[in-house]
Amino acid sequence: KGGMSVFKAQEWWATSCSEQGTEELGAGCMAVGNLDNDPQESTKIAVGTFNGILRVWKPSGREFKPQDLQLEQDLGAPILQLGVGIFSSHSVTDVQLAVLHPKRLCVYGLTSVAGEESAGGGFYQLSLLYKHNLARSAFNFCFGPFGRAQGKDYIAVQSLDGELTIIEQERVSFSKFLPNFLVPGPLAYAPHPLDAFITVNSEMHCDAFRYTVLSTSSAGELASDADKDKEGKRAKAEWSCNLGESAYGITVCRNTATLQGQGAFDIVVLGEHTVFWLDKQGGIKQQKRLDVIPTCISAYPIKEPLSTSSGPVHNVLVGTSTGSMLVYNEKMHLVWAAQLPSAPVHLDVC
Repeated sequence: KGGMSVFKAQEWWATSCSEQGTEELGAGCMAVGNLDNDPQESTKIAVGTFNGILRVWKPSGREFKPQDLQLEQDLGAPILQLGVGIFSSHSVTDVQLAVLHPKRLCVYGLTSVAGEESAGGGFYQLSLLYKHNLARSAFNFCFGPFGRAQGKDYIAVQSLDGELTIIEQERVSFSKFLPNFLVPGPLAYAPHPLDAFITVNSEMHCDAFRYTVLSTSSAGELASDADKDKEGKRAKAEWSCNLGESAYGITVCRNTATLQGQGAFDIVVLGEHTVFWLDKQGGIKQQKRLDVIPTCISAYPIKEPLSTSSGPVHNVLVGTSTGSMLVYNEKMHLVWAAQLPSAPVHLDVC
């Protein structure tokens, strides 16, 4: 039911993300991946705080060791969100780390610097590849191969006053104001054939905005302050679904095993009290009422035999305010619930 579970998650590795408990974190504060493009594809964990401190760990085994902390750097501004993707035009395979600050978006490369084996084997060096100053205060971002881009990821930044700015790697492409906007909501990207940004607005509607429509209507220009007050200049939704409640998060994944071919994905929205499964046309396929207040949502691919030519099937993770972690399988059934030491603000699977 999502309440207290008789099972407890077994802690394999843990460390503090705050020095002396003086730092705070929010949703989107963590990114997991092969941040330094190691040929062995080892996983690293990056966490950013509102104090502007970026830390990168490389767990070397069960339980924390001092050498697991590979990088600790003050970036000089609050860190709102982290993301790992192909954000540089110099490579179609190497990934970079995107860091969102209130007034700028920075993309960094992480490189490994060799060191003595007795001292932990080395550390990481952070190199700024490029940055974009933002005209309006940022709230969150999403990324993906917008417009069916090959070997690259673009970034869409949502501001506090409803402007969606598209950043195509080293270039700011265009921006557009979202309609029916009061406060920003969660933001996600749904790939081709939908090729759209998914968000939940102040009217408690889940809206989809196609990238190609936004690009064409903006004529490749940034929105002006005057456009903010003109309804005709705002973005037009491809579809809108009335959820009846606000949302905490959105994840786009293939949670339904029977989906095949292009567009084989579900749009899973975490509401205040309900988890919604939407199809790519914006229809509600299923919904589940939660007995507790949720805090975050994530998805992870499961192993064979459910993986097909349409890609892997994903399980969905939901964190709750009571410290529970709920796991939903490909049939949208709750298959596991475990108690965590505290309420999660972000979940991911290494």
